[in-house]
Amino acid sequence: MSGFAALAVIARAGFLVKGVLYLVVGVLALQVAGKFGGRVTGMRGALATVLAQPFGRTLLLVAAVGLFGYAAWRVVQGLVDPDRLGHNWRGIAIRASFVGRGVVHALLGVQAFRLYRGLSASGTSERAVAAEAFQWPLGDWLVVLAGLGLIALAAQQLHTAVTGRLAADFDIAAMRREAGEWAVGFSRFGVAARAIVFALFGWGIVVAGWFRDASEVGSTASSMRTIAAQPGGQGRWLLAVTAAGFVAYGVYQVLHARYMHIRTTR
Repeated sequence: MSGFAALAVIARAGFLVKGVLYLVVGVLALQVAGKFGGRVTGMRGALATVLAQPFGRTLLLVAAVGLFGYAAWRVVQGLVDPDRLGHNWRGIAIRASFVGRGVVHALLGVQAFRLYRGLSASGTSERAVAAEAFQWPLGDWLVVLAGLGLIALAAQQLHTAVTGRLAADFDIAAMRREAGEWAVGFSRFGVAARAIVFALFGWGIVVAGWFRDASEVGSTASSMRTIAAQPGGQGRWLLAVTAAGFVAYGVYQVLHARYMHIRTTR
């Protein structure tokens, strides 16, 4: 496990990059809610926004390295279990989610690296993946299970936000001592906001699998648009709260980079 010490540095950079991307997504959505321009987008859109900034290509290279580091650490967390989550059903579920997050962020790192090289973003959309899955035996049920898994992750994250029990590798005592209680509340708000958006995303996948209709599969951005489309003027305010939550989640990830406790021995 001592070899993880080097990975720890890259992992912290990964959490920092992830935090910045969520800040970009949140700020753009806040601009939409406030009618100051902006756009509702997801992580890929955030990468495109970074590219448009001064020194954008260099920033994308840094982002790609950080995302790969984040992905590597999540896979290590899931497979090696340095956080000692164990082999009970809860531990296995959390460790499996770590591996899943690692894969997702590795793919996002590929997108960042392609944009850095001046290539168009590639990759298969969520709808294309669902359409392909429908060709497999019991593929519709696999899509339903994927959606339920995302909803379960959202529920676990919402429980985390309500109870204040943040990530197992997060030194919340040190953050409370050095940054103050506001950082804890802000982090919990961010985790809750993202959980709600993920639950909507997961429900769309469940509906797509149930009706064998890939067009029902959305994304983080489409879930935020659903929130914004609520009638009676509520949508704009709900979008503002959700966007503020994404900003808070971005801050939480930056704090995670600072206060993450990485075990280097089992």
